[in-house]
Amino acid sequence: MKVLRMLAGMLLVATLMCSGNLCISASKRDGKIPYSSTTVTLLIEVLKLALMLTAIAVSGTPAPARFVPIEAFYYAVPSFLYTIDNNLNYVILRFMDAATLSVLWNLKIVVTAVLFRFVLKHPLSELRKIAIVLLVVGVLTSQSNHLRQMEESIAGRGSGSAGSGETELSEEEAAADKSAQDLLIGVLLVLVAVTISSCASVFTEWTFKRKSNCPFLWQNIQMYVFGIIFNAAGVLLVEGEAISSKGFFHGYDGWTLAVVAVNSIGGIGMGFILKYLDNIACVYSHSMAMMLTMLFSMLFFSFSPSLEFGCGLTVLVISMYIYHHPLAHIDAIPAADAGKLRRSSGSCSEKHELSSGITERSEKKRMHKLKQQENDDGDDTDTSSITPSNGGSLSSMAPRSMRTLQLKKSQYSMLPRESEDLESARANAAAMDSPLTNAHQK
Repeated sequence: MKVLRMLAGMLLVATLMCSGNLCISASKRDGKIPYSSTTVTLLIEVLKLALMLTAIAVSGTPAPARFVPIEAFYYAVPSFLYTIDNNLNYVILRFMDAATLSVLWNLKIVVTAVLFRFVLKHPLSELRKIAIVLLVVGVLTSQSNHLRQMEESIAGRGSGSAGSGETELSEEEAAADKSAQDLLIGVLLVLVAVTISSCASVFTEWTFKRKSNCPFLWQNIQMYVFGIIFNAAGVLLVEGEAISSKGFFHGYDGWTLAVVAVNSIGGIGMGFILKYLDNIACVYSHSMAMMLTMLFSMLFFSFSPSLEFGCGLTVLVISMYIYHHPLAHIDAIPAADAGKLRRSSGSCSEKHELSSGITERSEKKRMHKLKQQENDDGDDTDTSSITPSNGGSLSSMAPRSMRTLQLKKSQYSMLPRESEDLESARANAAAMDSPLTNAHQK
C-alpha cells in the first residue's frame, strides 16, 4: 500500500510537470516564446511562497521553536543553483534544438544516481542499480528518433566543415562550421546544467532531511524567499532594459499564467518528493513527465508515436516496478546496520534468558531455604540427645522447646499465604513468558 501511495504521488507530480510543458508549448507564438522567461521564473517563486504562507495560515503550523540565521543560509545554496539552472536552459536552447536537449538531458539520471550514492551515502541494491540502467535505456530508446536526427546533424556539420580546405570558405561552409561550434557549446552547457541541477536536487534533499524538527512548510518558505531574491536579481541584470521599455508583463496571455500556476504547484510537489522520498524518485518523476508529454502530444499536437517510443515506455514501467519492489530494499541495508540489527535482536533474547534464569535461581534458593528450615526444626525436636548444662532436668527445658516448636509452627502457618503469593507471581511470570518451575508445588 505504501508503494502504491508513493507511485501515486510521483504520477501526480509527473502529471503537473507534463501539464507545465504542454502549457509552455501552447504559449508559443510562431514557434517562439513571446515573454521573458526570467520574469516567469520569478513569478513562479512568488506564487510558491504565497501558497506556502496560505497553507501555514490554514493549517496553523507553528514556526520553529528557535530560528538560527546561519542554518537558514543552507537553503540559499539550492535556491541559487536552481536559479542558475532554470535560466541556463533558455541559454542552451539558443545553441541547440529542444529535441537534442531532451536527449542529452538524460545524463542527469546517471549524475544524480552517482551523487545519490556517494554524496548522500544512500545504499543502492543490485536490483536498484539494474532498474536505473533500465531507466536510462528506456528513455534513450523512446527518443531514438531524436538521437538519430542529432547524429545526422553532427555528421552533416562535420562533413561540411571538413570539405572547407580552401582559404576562403563559402557561406554554406561557414554556416555549417558555425552550427558545429554552436552544438559543441550547447553540449558543454548541457553538461554544466546537468551537474548543477543534480547538485541542487541532492543538496535540497540533504537540507530538507538534515533538520527534521523544522516543518516542511517553513523549510519551503526559507527556500522560496532566497529564490525570489536571486531571481529578482537575475531579472534586473538580464531583462532590466527590456522591462523598462516593454513592461514586466510584455507578451503575457492566459497560457503564460497557466505556466506560472502549474509549474508552481509542480515545484511544491517536487519538494514533497525530495522531502519524503529521494532524488531517484524525482528522476523517475521527470522521466514519467517526459513520457506523459509525448502521450498528450499525440492528442493535442498531432504527435505520431513510433515503435521505439512504445518500447521505451514499456522499459520505463518495468524499471519503476523493479526499483520499488520490496526485494530491492533487502540487500540495500548496509552490512554494519544489518550487524547492529542482529546484535540488538540477540541482546534482547539474551536479556530474556538472563531474566528467566535469575527468576528460576531465586525460586530454587527460596525452596532450599524452606527445606533447610525444616531440617533445623527436626533437630530442635530431637530432645533425646540434649542434656542440661546447668544440672537441671529435661522437664525444665520442655517449656522452652515447646515454645520453640510453637514459633516454628507459626512460621509454617504463614506458608500457605506465601504459597498463594508465589502462585500469583508464577502466573504473572507465565504471562510474561518467564520459565518458572513448579518446585514449590512439589
